[in-house]
Amino acid sequence: MAKSEPPQPKRPRKPILGYTVGDIPYELMAVVRVEWYQKGMAYEVKEYQIEECPDAQAQFQYIVGTALKQGADVAVLTQYEPEALGVQE
Repeated sequence: MAKSEPPQPKRPRKPILGYTVGDIPYELMAVVRVEWYQKGMAYEVKEYQIEECPDAQAQFQYIVGTALKQGADVAVLTQYEPEALGVQE
């Protein structure tokens, strides 16, 4: 009897960044929603409201960059174009 090969491990899912330019309250730079996955299913969602302030762009880049590196999906709503916040395609 021929021995079957073991199943190949699943490739890790690729995180998704959704970016929408739209109207939000003027005191906010961005609303960022982070969705974490475990075993292929969403298990935690966090929402961050980043207020306009001198370090708002640094906060934005830290939250979005860290979440994507750790495999979370990220949805952004802001009044700024992606290039203004350092987002590249």
